Amino acid sequence: MATDSIEYEGTDLGVGDFVLLSDINMETFAENLKIRFEKGRIYTYIGEVLVSVNPYRELPIYSTEYIKSYKGCEIFERSAHIFAIAEAAYRTLKQYSLSSCIIISGESGSGKTEASKIILRYIAAVTNLSNQAEIQRISNILIQTNVILEAFGNSRTNRNDNSSRFGKYMDLNFDYKFDPMGGKIQHYLLEKSRVVKQQSGERNFHAFYQLLSNEDSLKSYGFYLQPEEYHYINQGNCCRLEKIDDKRGYEQVIEAFHIVGFTDEEIGTVWKIIAAIIHLGNLTFLDVDGEHCSIKQIEDETDPLSWISKLLECEQTEILSALTSRVVAARNEVFQTRQNIRRAYHGRDALSKALYERLFEWLIKYINKTLSQVSQEELNHPFRRLYTSVVIGILDIYGFEIFENNSFEQLCINYCNEKLQQLFIELVLKQEQDEYEYEDITWQHVDYFNNKIICDLIEQPHHSILAYLDEACQIAETITDDMFLDSINTAFKNHQHYSSWETAPGDKVWKNIDTNKLFLIRHYAGNVIYSVEGFLDKNRDTLFDDFKRLLYHSQNPIISSMWPEGEKSITSVTRRPLTTGTVFRNSMISLSKLLSSNQPFYVRCIKPNEEKSANLFDQTLIEHQIAYLGLLENTRVRRAGFCHRISYERFVQRYKIIDCVQSKFHPHGPFTKESATYICDELHITDDVVYGNTKLFIKHPISLFQLENKRREGLESIITVLQKFVRSWGQCRKFRRENAARKIQNSYRKYRARRYIIQVNETFSDYLGKITTWPLSGSSFIPLNTVLKRLYRRWRIDRIRQLLPLAQQDAFDCKLFASQYLQNRSSFFDISIYQQWKGDYLRIPEENSRANEYRKSIHELRARDSFTQILFSTFAIKLNSHFKMDERAIILTDKDIYRIDPKKSFSFKKVGISIDDIIGLSVTPGREQLIVVHLALNHDLVFCMPNKDDRVGEFVGYIAKLKKNSSNFSVNVQRYVSAYIVKHKYLINVMWDDNEKIEFRKGSNNNNISLVLPDTL
Repeated sequence: MATDSIEYEGTDLGVGDFVLLSDINMETFAENLKIRFEKGRIYTYIGEVLVSVNPYRELPIYSTEYIKSYKGCEIFERSAHIFAIAEAAYRTLKQYSLSSCIIISGESGSGKTEASKIILRYIAAVTNLSNQAEIQRISNILIQTNVILEAFGNSRTNRNDNSSRFGKYMDLNFDYKFDPMGGKIQHYLLEKSRVVKQQSGERNFHAFYQLLSNEDSLKSYGFYLQPEEYHYINQGNCCRLEKIDDKRGYEQVIEAFHIVGFTDEEIGTVWKIIAAIIHLGNLTFLDVDGEHCSIKQIEDETDPLSWISKLLECEQTEILSALTSRVVAARNEVFQTRQNIRRAYHGRDALSKALYERLFEWLIKYINKTLSQVSQEELNHPFRRLYTSVVIGILDIYGFEIFENNSFEQLCINYCNEKLQQLFIELVLKQEQDEYEYEDITWQHVDYFNNKIICDLIEQPHHSILAYLDEACQIAETITDDMFLDSINTAFKNHQHYSSWETAPGDKVWKNIDTNKLFLIRHYAGNVIYSVEGFLDKNRDTLFDDFKRLLYHSQNPIISSMWPEGEKSITSVTRRPLTTGTVFRNSMISLSKLLSSNQPFYVRCIKPNEEKSANLFDQTLIEHQIAYLGLLENTRVRRAGFCHRISYERFVQRYKIIDCVQSKFHPHGPFTKESATYICDELHITDDVVYGNTKLFIKHPISLFQLENKRREGLESIITVLQKFVRSWGQCRKFRRENAARKIQNSYRKYRARRYIIQVNETFSDYLGKITTWPLSGSSFIPLNTVLKRLYRRWRIDRIRQLLPLAQQDAFDCKLFASQYLQNRSSFFDISIYQQWKGDYLRIPEENSRANEYRKSIHELRARDSFTQILFSTFAIKLNSHFKMDERAIILTDKDIYRIDPKKSFSFKKVGISIDDIIGLSVTPGREQLIVVHLALNHDLVFCMPNKDDRVGEFVGYIAKLKKNSSNFSVNVQRYVSAYIVKHKYLINVMWDDNEKIEFRKGSNNNNISLVLPDTL
């Protein structure tokens, strides 16, 4: 064993591979198993076969650390573990693209179901991490199906608290990346007789007790009684067990249903069927006249018949009729016959079993439908054919059973185990020895028991137990179980593996038995006595068509879909259905062919004791299982044989890349025995190999490890060269694509720019270029848009200005200047900008009644100060330095601002305020026409124009035009304006009142001035 395993196994832990035992006999085999069991080593190899002992306790050997240690390793590189078997199956899939199967066998309670769960978890953990979300979804569904199938297919038996009462074969499908992409489940022989009858100490299927444990929904399903009062679940006298948490199981099943994809309606229907079956068990039939019967009905909410009707959504009268009578068609005539009590109870039980069986089959089909969903991308993929051709199969099927009362179900189960043992013999023992003989390999022959004779006793056409049973079922009802027993006694009285009281009355087996309804089969696993009572009924599995028609016409579409044959007419002729035994035999033959076509891996499970104890090792029980599982023969054959064999062609193709030999081989051959011999000689393993006619046989695993390690080294050098070329090609391709992308991007950018400019040009094709919405553009055009909009505004202004008369062009310029500063004064854009700006208003007689005096005074003023023109003039109320109001004419020239007293014939004594001294203006945002002219000497000019029309914008426009080259000029628009009067700063507030005239009032606070305006202004 490898010393670098996660836990090194010393000599005190026994031998990790039974092949390495010094003596191979029952005592040494069992002793080694006991040592390892007591040390917590539950797994041991027989070559590539894994022997697993149920520990009946939790062991810390399934963690992520353990998974990582087994991932990618050969089977003998680590200590024995079920992870190694799962890895070997997965590696077979990846390396050789071969389907494989893991066959898990053993007695009931030996841990087969748990082994299948562990394998699923391992495969989910080691698959490709790049698509882990999808893999986890599929793997989670696969794992959750176990929860559902255990609830509806497992039950407590006297040997196992969670015994599988059906066989299950699960295919895991893998895609071309070898990631799980779905699966399919096949089931075999559900033990449906358990639905209506259980032995003492045993229970019905888990689902029945889980439903009754959910107290929140009991009344909705009609459960008003205690679980012990329901006939179908109380026969084993163990409805409640401390070791089984049915309520927790119910919650897990509901969660699993949702994960798999069941809708709430579908989940509800499942539980309705379970509840209806429970109520069917409590129906009581009353005898009428010996030949007829009726159903006892209860006049309260516990009446089972009414609840069956509600749950199955069928008419109560139709259910009553189907249970107490039978519709028969003969020669196109239809008539109804009444049932006696015995037949009625038989029909009720048959209906209950059929309901449960159809429900179980529907669950399997639904799960398979969910698992087989393939995305459109996968359907169109060129490797689509691999999706369904490469699988890992996991067989978890019931183990060999010997009960106090063994009936038809135990015969089928034990026959199944015989077939699996036969397959094991053919694939592992006989096939291996036959291969050695075919290849002319000298070796020591090992004798083993071939159980084909037992399989033929049960399944052989025309002359077997199942054949005679089918023949008896085809005869009219006059034949009985006793008559069937007589027929097989006669047929097999000389068979060495068959016995009965009639054929061998002197056999000690029959000494203390007082019934002649028994027969014995000497199975490979031991002698089993079967009771023929009920064989014919169970094999016929008759269900009257009345029940099929009843359930087909259910108002519940899910229940109706489970019974498609109920659609047929009463008078239609139907073929006799295959018997249960024939169906099961055919499925076993099909399963054997399926397993034979895949690469098999075996897990042989052993139960250490009957008490489910973690400390008890029952030597007798263990030796019995070792014997019937054929483990000793397996060990002897393995020890005498070879660990690996491979055809010469495949051997050379696989190992020709090893560094020391690759230069000697042409890539295309020849791949002959001589080539294989050359490789072995170069690697110095000639003494550990044997050359057959067509195959090379390797004796010890260490030689195989050496070959694989050398191949891995050779692959690394080849992969390095391949990576170099691939990376070079990838970089070159990337450069070319990037270069092409840049050219395309540049061309596209130029195209977009040209298209955008053309779009802008077309948008502004109007003579004045008027536009309300700027053309949309991408974020890359934001800088260009800013420039274009600025150019556009200038161009449009220039175009409009050119259309104006020369006399209006100056006013237009002023409006433009004013608009830059009066963005926050709404009256400018609402009123002022649309007015005709006349500039020198005092020259107009309508504005100034003494216009002549004004013109004369201006003439004198021009002669004195030499200004060019009057830009703006108007009457105003000015605030003087004494906080008094003066009526003045405000005159703006191209050089100065003058304040002239109109009452003194517009005489001027003071010099004007130079335009150069103006540093800014302040105005209010409202309709009041208050203006503060800020001067450099901190003695501001404050005035208010009493005009009806708004002239603030006009004054600001002219000043702004004069100051257009000044960098420190600004205009403030605000509710409260400030002004310096005699070098003191004051805050001016505007108020509206019922005054008759405009007034400036100094406030109580010496720094406040109020401008009071009349409401009529």
